[in-house]
Order: sequence, then C-alpha cells, then structure tokens
Amino acid sequence: MPSISPNVLASLQSQTKNIRNICVLAHVDHGKTTLSDCLISSNGIISPQMAGKLRYLDFLEAEQERMITMKASSISLLYQQLQDGQPSNYLINLIDSPGHVDFSSEVSTAVRITDGALVLVDCIEGVCIQTHAVLRQAYQEKVRPCLVINKIDRLVTELSMTPREAYQHIKKVIEQVNAITGTLLSEEVLLKEFSINEKLDINKSSSVESTQEEDDSVQDLEDLKEIGSDYYFSPDKGNVAFTTAFDSWGFTIKQFVDLCHKKTGIKKEILSKTLWGDYYYHPKEKKIYKSPRGNLTPMFVTFILNSIWEVYKTVSNDYIDRERLDKIIAMLGLKVHQRDLASKEPKIVLSAVLQSWLPLSDAVLAMVVEKLPNPIDGQALRMDKIFKPIDSKVSSPEEGEIKQKQKEMIEQTKQCNPSHDIDVVSYVAKVFVNGDKGVTAAVHRPVPPRRVQPSAVPKQQPTTTEGTSSDSTSTTTTTTTTPTPAPAPTPMIRQPLILRQPIQQQEKDTDDFIAVVRVFSGTLRKGQKVFVMGPRFDPMNPTHDVQEIEITRLYLLMGRSLEPIDEVPAGNVCGVGGGIGSLVLKSATISTSLKCPSIANMMFVSSPIVKVAVEPENISDMPKLVQGLKMLNQADPLVEVYVQESGEHVIVASGELHLERCISDLKDSFAKINVIVSSPIVPFRETIVEVDPIKGAASPPQAEVIRQMTANRMVRVYIKAVPLPKNISIFLEQHSTVMRDLFLGGKNKDKDINQADKHSKKEAAQGDREEFQNQLKEEFVKAGPIWEAEYNRIWAFGPKHIGPNILLNHIPNYCESFSSWKPAHQRGIQSLKKSKLQNDNENETDETTEEKEEIEEKEEDEKSQASSQIIIDQEDKFRKILELDNSIVSGFQLATYAGPLCEEPMMGVCLVVEDIEFMEGDFTDKYGPISGQLISTIKDACRSAFQAKPQRLMEALYLCEVQVSSIALGKMYSVLSGRRAQIIKEGMKEGTPIFCIQARLPVSESFGFSQQTMIKTSGAASTQLFFDNYWEIMEQDPFFQLSTEEELEDHGSNIASLGNNIPRQFVDKIRKRKGLFVEEKLVQHAEKQRTLSKKN
Repeated sequence: MPSISPNVLASLQSQTKNIRNICVLAHVDHGKTTLSDCLISSNGIISPQMAGKLRYLDFLEAEQERMITMKASSISLLYQQLQDGQPSNYLINLIDSPGHVDFSSEVSTAVRITDGALVLVDCIEGVCIQTHAVLRQAYQEKVRPCLVINKIDRLVTELSMTPREAYQHIKKVIEQVNAITGTLLSEEVLLKEFSINEKLDINKSSSVESTQEEDDSVQDLEDLKEIGSDYYFSPDKGNVAFTTAFDSWGFTIKQFVDLCHKKTGIKKEILSKTLWGDYYYHPKEKKIYKSPRGNLTPMFVTFILNSIWEVYKTVSNDYIDRERLDKIIAMLGLKVHQRDLASKEPKIVLSAVLQSWLPLSDAVLAMVVEKLPNPIDGQALRMDKIFKPIDSKVSSPEEGEIKQKQKEMIEQTKQCNPSHDIDVVSYVAKVFVNGDKGVTAAVHRPVPPRRVQPSAVPKQQPTTTEGTSSDSTSTTTTTTTTPTPAPAPTPMIRQPLILRQPIQQQEKDTDDFIAVVRVFSGTLRKGQKVFVMGPRFDPMNPTHDVQEIEITRLYLLMGRSLEPIDEVPAGNVCGVGGGIGSLVLKSATISTSLKCPSIANMMFVSSPIVKVAVEPENISDMPKLVQGLKMLNQADPLVEVYVQESGEHVIVASGELHLERCISDLKDSFAKINVIVSSPIVPFRETIVEVDPIKGAASPPQAEVIRQMTANRMVRVYIKAVPLPKNISIFLEQHSTVMRDLFLGGKNKDKDINQADKHSKKEAAQGDREEFQNQLKEEFVKAGPIWEAEYNRIWAFGPKHIGPNILLNHIPNYCESFSSWKPAHQRGIQSLKKSKLQNDNENETDETTEEKEEIEEKEEDEKSQASSQIIIDQEDKFRKILELDNSIVSGFQLATYAGPLCEEPMMGVCLVVEDIEFMEGDFTDKYGPISGQLISTIKDACRSAFQAKPQRLMEALYLCEVQVSSIALGKMYSVLSGRRAQIIKEGMKEGTPIFCIQARLPVSESFGFSQQTMIKTSGAASTQLFFDNYWEIMEQDPFFQLSTEEELEDHGSNIASLGNNIPRQFVDKIRKRKGLFVEEKLVQHAEKQRTLSKKN
C-alpha cells in the first residue's frame, strides 16, 4: 500500500465523527510496539515484512537497544472501511505507550489525551501487575478499552495445547481481566451509593426535601452502572481481538461470521452471539445446543481454532506439507505471493499465509472504529472527570459571570465543538525534545512570549479579533493590597528548579520543545494568540501562572517526523511548536480565554523514590547543567529536580531504569556536557517503637517528659514522644497530596486578590477539608478510645505541614477549644475567656505531671537560678502561646524534617506538648527575639523526646513481581533471599510452566537487581518493580548493646561479633554522606604486634 499523504490526513481532522484517538496499553513485553508496527504498515509507512522487527515508534537509541518503549509516541493513520458499499475514511490518532512501570507517567499522558484504549494481554503470562495498573488508569480517566489477546501462536508452538485446551485457557484470561474491571466498577458504585445514602439520611433527620443535586446524583449512579457494561470484555460483543502481532495476523468473531454462515446456513445474527461461549453445533442436525452433546466442541473451537491449528500443523518448525498447504490456500481463496510460498523458511511461509487470511490491521482497526468512541462521544463522557468541579456558590457578580462562562465552555467541550467562533480549550499532556534538530544554543527568539501582568490584562473592548472570543480580552481585575505580618521562619527544605523564563533558541527556524496537545473545543490556528495556563492558574486571579504567546507552528505527529499544518479542529491530537513548549512545566492548559476552567492534574500510579546528586565535570559548565536540569524537569512528567540546602543538584526518579534515562537525556540532549553522578541516594525514615511490645497499640504508654529551656531561661517547654498508630501514619502518608492542596494550596499565590475572591476560595475548599477531617477522625476512632480523644488536640502535621507526624496539644486548660483546623488567631480563644472566670488563688501547678516533678528535682541548679522569677498568670500565658504559635509549629517542622538518627525525616511519631511556662521579665535580650529562641528550643526538645524512646529506621520497599520458568525457580529464590526480599505470594499460572512471585524488595537492595536476575536465570525470568509508597520498620536496633546474660552467652563479650547490624550500617553511611559525626574505630587493636614481611 502506498504511503498516505499528510495532506489527506490533515483534511480528515475536520470530520470529527470519523476520528478515533486511541492509546496502546499493556504490561512490558506484551507486544504493544509490535502491534503498532502492524497498524503502521497498513499505511505503507513501513514494509509489512518489517512489522514487529523495526519497532518504528521506538526511535530512541536506548529503546532499540533494550527493546522496550520509554517514551510515548504518536502517529496518525488512515483506515478505510466499506459502509453500504461505499468506502469511508477514518483518522486514527495512535499513541504507543511504555509498559515498564518506571515510565508509567508516560501512560498517564497517553490516557489523558485519548478517548479509547487497546489493552494487550499476553495469552500465556495473563494479567500482570502493570495490566492491572493501566486498566485502573483507563477506568479513572473514563477511557473506553478494547481487549487484545496477543501471542496466540505460543499456545501452539510453546505449550502444544489442543484447540479445546487453548479455548479454556483464553477464556480464563478474559475472566481475569473482567474481574479487575468488575472490581473497579463496584468500588465506584459503592462509594456513590454511600454518598447518596448519607445525604438522604441527613435530609430525613432535618426534614428537608430532596434537592435537584441529589436527584442528579441518583441519575449519575444509574448512568455509571450502564457505562460499566462498556468495560466488560466478551468476544461476542466485538470488543475482544485475538492476535499474533509478531506475525501480523489477528481476528475477531465478526470476521468468521460470514464464513460460518456460508458453511452452516445459520443466520449471521445468531452466529455473532454463539461463536463465543459454551455453544455447540451439531453438524448432522444443523442445530446449536447450549450444553455439550457427545464429542461436540464449542463453536469457537470448531469453526475458528481448529482451522488455525490446522495451518500450524501444515507448516511446522521443521516441515512444510506443500500439498496440504495448497489445498488450504485454494479453499480459503487466499492470494499469497509466490516468493513467500517458495521460501524454505517455515516461519516466512506460515506468516505469509496467515497475514493473507487474517490481516491484523483489518481486525484491530475495524474493532477500533466500531467499538471505541469518537471525540464527540468520548468527551461527553470524560469532561466531568477532566475538569475540576465548579462551586455553585457565588459571592460577587463578577464571580458569577466567570463561573457562568466556565460552564458554557465545559458544555462546548462536551460537544467537541470545532467552531472558529468559540474559545479554544486544549490541554498540553507533555513536551518532548525535537530529536531530529536537537536543542540549540541560547539566543533570543524572534517572537518572545510575554508574561501576563496585572497591568497587562486587557480591558474589555467593543470589538474582537477574528476567531477569538471577547472573553479573552475582557477581564477587569480589581486588586487590593493589604499589609500582612511577616510569617515566622519555616524550614527551607529545598528549592525546586522551575523554568521561570522561556528557553531561548537560535534565530533559525528551529523548535527545541514540541508540546503534545489535545484540542477539546474550538480550532487551534497559526497566528492565534493564546494563554498558556499552568496548574496553579486561577480564573479568579488571572495574573498568576499564565503567559500569552502567539502560535507560529502546528504539527501533525507522524512518529519520527513532524508535518506542518495550518489548523487543528477540536477532537484531534497535534504538536505545537514555536516556543510554546518551553513555557510548559510538565503540563498546561491552552485557551484563548482567561476564564477557562481548570483542568485536573493527571494521576500517576508510581512516585519518584530514587535520587542522585549531579555536578559537571568542569565547574565552568555549571550554568549549562542548571539550564539542562530545568529542561529535564519540563520534559519528563514524573521526574523531580531541585537544589538541596547543601547546594547539591538532585534528580529524583521512579526507578533505576528511569534514572538512567534521565541522566542520558541530561548529558546528550539538554545540558550536553559530561556530568558526575553520585551513588543512588535511598530515602529512609526515622521512627520510634513501644518500649514493651506486649502492650496494646491502642494505648500510648507513659513516656518520659523532656524539659527544655530557652537560652534566656524565660520559657520552659515540656514535650514527650509516643509512636503514632500505624493506620493513622499510613493514612497521612497516602493523603499527602490532598493535605498539600488543602493546607498549602494558596501559599505561593499572588497577594493582590480581592476579598470576594478570598471568600470564594474559602467556600470552595470547605467541602474537601470537611471530607478529609471526617476520614482522619475515622482513623483515630479505629486506633482506640484514647486516640479518639486526641483528635481535637491536633496542633500540626509535619514535616512540611503535610507529613505523617502529629504535634498534639496537652497544655492544661488551653486545649478545650483548640483545633488544627482553625486559623492561628482563633485558637484558644475560649480558653482565654474561661481563664478570666477562674479564681485568682487557683493553684496552677496541680496539672503538672509526676514526670515533670522528677525532672525538676534532678535539675535543682537550674531551678535555683530562675527562682527569683515568677511564672506569669494563665491569661497572659495563653496570649503569649498564641503570639508564638508559628514558632512552636516551625520548631516541630524542623525536628520532624531531620531526625536525630541520621537527619532523615521522621515518620509515625506523635510529639505531645505537655506544657509551656513563661517567666515574667523582658524577653528582648542578647539572645535575640524570643520567637527564634523558641524555635530552637522546641526543635531540641522534640529530638530529645524522640531519643528517649527506642529508635528505629524505616526503609522503603518496592512491590516486586517476578515471572520465572520452573527450571530457574531455585536460582530466582536465591537472588531474592540475597537481597532481603520478603515473599508475599507465589504460585504457578494454570496451564503454563510459569511461576509468578510477588515480593517486597528494599529499595536499597534493588540496584542491579534486573541484571543479576537475567544472569542468574539465563534470561528465564522477568521482573517489575513498583513503588506504592510502602514503608516498613527495620526490627533491628541500630544502637543495640549487650545488656543481659543471655545476650552475652549468645554473642560473647565483643559487640563486633553481633554480625551485620544493617540499620547501623545504613545510619553510618548516611551520616558520612551528610558530613555528620560517625562513631567508628579505624584501628581495633593498636597495641597488637605486626610483622611486616620484607621483600627484596
């Protein structure tokens, strides 16, 4: 077939109903890129003989070497289908995505900009860990999938199954996939039912009638159950294809309906429903039965698999039955090239016959056209998920106008309206480097973008430019600036490398970055002025995180090449150049209106965990390294790049392979310099455990209270540390993103925002805040009655205000009205009022604990020095605590960010402020402001309280899935045990010689794991490592000392005989890396005589 002209493909972009945006999803090595090659060959771009071998969309050198996909690539294809005797042209925008879990972020970008997905499953390996992950991603984004059972030939050539055995095996694979989708659907249905029932119960108790919102929720639930049927796979529904992509053949049930109709005379409608399932055809009676009769086999076996198996018997690995082969070709009426038939290679002959009989591209693309939605239907289902919900409450006429405009724009995206007269709404899913031209030196660009400033926001004009809505030029901003007090110092943890200014290029016609864009509404055109809106853009404050630029280049994405085009209507995927890619940090929204609603961030299934520090070999290349790191941060959706307090430039990746890819991109494409890379820096956490493991977890033990005084001895703090229940710690760790949005969402935004907008934001966030509070309260209830009472005493979370540690307030008479959900200026007000009603002669020392009295007896010398001072009364005490609230919290944040073991963050620690005492006197002295002294005092007290408990190190663990053949099983277990892996699940896949092992592998032991596995098992095992934010306490005490007779008998008097204390080794390595003190002996026996041999 001749290659399709790009002009033909571009002309099809305006036929929205004939467009299909699809992605290919699967576990690694299940055949995604090979399948894509087969579809590409149907357009004449590559030779059919090279399909599956060329890997056309893997254009990176590393991808070709490793034979895995690392970057998602897009290509546009033409498919012609006969409808009522007339050919109908369809535009297929195909995106091939990686299967390796390290590059799961590329899958997220592919799913966001498509409407349908082809989910591939290896018929022997079945459902794997990444299969489950991509199905969940597709379901969450409301992308409709079709199932492709790949590598059918392995059932014949490797497992030597009979057709009936193969049918039973395939049936079980489909059931496994349906079990996953059924679980996803039931989870969402149960959550919606619970939400609806909760609202109904509230209305019944308050005698309120059902609202329109509740009626809509019930209708949404019914619609959800109907949509769920689209995620149920069955060959008789036409959404399952059976393929062998490497040989370029495949089929669906529909392709055999005509053949069986001619052979049996049964109606096509009946055959389409009975060719799959337990239906049996009796050839003599010419009837179909639902139960087996005699030796009858299912119709799928009789009419389909038997025919395919017959071809494989005719052409085996070492023999070709020419006579039988000629009869098969004549009976099926196939046209096979004589050159292929004359080949002495059985594989070539077999592939040629099956390709001619069952061409893969026809089967798969026909299924795509018939079963996957066009952009109009797809966006109607997906827009509610893609756009953030708009709050119905309105606090000002201006806000009401903006929200009304947003609702209109969302409605236009649901209709996929390509009109030139409406605002453009499009989404940048990722940016990539133009590999053919590379990254050029930094010279000024001819058409520089400009950042929108408050004074630069255009006022409303009576006329607008052609194709641009007046909303893009009709925003009036009223700003009021009020002086705000300087916040208390907070820990400077890290400085993210964010590209504040656009990357500049040479004046020649080049594009360093190309943005991959999905147009949801309107038409994107050359010469059009648009706004590039970052993830923090807020239509209520349209001067922050937004820049304006003119579109100068649009491209049709054709895999390894880019074809210039003039415009892109709604419903298409395209490339946008001309400098727009350099303005995007990972993802962005492009619109012609500043009133564009916010698009939700993409969901990633894995998190960055492995980090390294980088520096240039030549120190003079540091500016190039910084610029290269900024570009890397832009181009990779998941990588994190920042500068530590020590000045080190750090790259954080999701795994070893992802890290290797990032370093390669940095050296070869972005910075273009040689860099020095440190050893991988594995994160650890510090925690404490119960003194007596027999005690129940629901009852916090009595811990030693630590007393600490400020430098000027004017303030005393009393703090103790207790372990936080595991369920609360896990909940806080898993909801760190939610906490960041709730507590830190507006931290870095512009201050010039009017009071109405502030009130609007407060109202919008209230619902999410209450939901989070209720979920957290449930976790406290689960932890036990004592912890349930502690919920209202929460002072802060840490580190960074969102971590898995809690600061509790136990200050007498101060905690009754205290809550972390209140602003600082509202905390403890009721306690202040109550203190005024108490008698002046009330003894304030009755609330002190026995621990505090013991500490005071031990430190009489300090007490005598402060005996001349008088403790201030309760009312003044509460006022000073309120004034110093930020200092107390900041000290807690510093302590939890860097623990005393090895300066790693704490996790699962509850620090309790028992009391704070103030002395009368002047707080301003030579030691500096009392706020700074208190920060240091709180930090030291928290660390001392932490050290008063048994300390432990926590390590991150990967979820490891291994598939290994039975002959190499023992060697695989040897590799796992040598790396401290914990086996979770193991078993043999039914009907195959493959064992599947699930284990927890420490991140610190994961480096080189894949290579060692390949060497030890001679390539008979495949591994996948997935980080799901799982942390585990290392049981061994890093500071273990011999203390009992039994321990002396077991280990001897020498502590060195204890063997490997792995936590202590990790602690020492981390302290050495950070330049901290390490207690070690360089010479064990200095007095021992040494005999040095003399050599001539």
